[in-house]
Amino acid sequence: MFEIIRSLPKPFILIDGPCGSGKSTLATHLHRLYPELNLVHMDDFYIPVPQKTPERLAVPGGNANLERLWEEVVSPYLLGQPALVRPYNAHKDCYLPGYTLDPEEGIIIEGSYSCLPQLAEHAHLKLFVQVDPATQRERIRLRNPDTFPLFESRWIPLENAYFSYYHMPDGTFTVIDGNKIHDLF
Repeated sequence: MFEIIRSLPKPFILIDGPCGSGKSTLATHLHRLYPELNLVHMDDFYIPVPQKTPERLAVPGGNANLERLWEEVVSPYLLGQPALVRPYNAHKDCYLPGYTLDPEEGIIIEGSYSCLPQLAEHAHLKLFVQVDPATQRERIRLRNPDTFPLFESRWIPLENAYFSYYHMPDGTFTVIDGNKIHDLF
C-alpha cells in the first residue's frame, strides 16, 4: 500500500468498508503521513433527506450522492482542475461552507459507498477495512449510542446489501484489518 502511494505523482485512493470498521481512522493516518493528499469524506456526500426515497435507497449504494461527488470532486480531479467540496450535514439537512481541493495533489475518498463502480474504475488503490460484527456494533454503540438502533436496523443492512451486490471485497482490494490499523503506522 505505502509503495503504491509513494510511487504515484497524484494517487487516487478509495477506502471502503462497514461503518465502525476504522475507515476514517485509516484515512486520518494516511493523510497525516501524506499531507499532500486531499481528504474527502463520503459522509459529506450522502443524499439530502428529501431524496431518501424508498426507490433510491433500494439501489445498492443509493444513499450516496454519487452524482454530486462526481461533479464536485472526481471529475475535476481527473481533469486536473480545482474542486470545491460542499459538505452536506445530514443532521441539519443543509450544506456547510465549502473548501477547495488542490488539483496538483492526490486524493483519498473514505467512507461507505466510496467504491461504487463509477469511482472504483478510476482508483489507483482500493482499500477495504474489515471488522468482525461484534466489534463493529460495540464501536457504533460507543460512538453513536442514541442512534445505534437505526444503524442496526437500517444502515448496516444497507451497507451489507451494497457489499454483497458489488462482491466486496474482491481481489482488486487491499484488505485491512480494522483492529490493526494503528499497527500499520
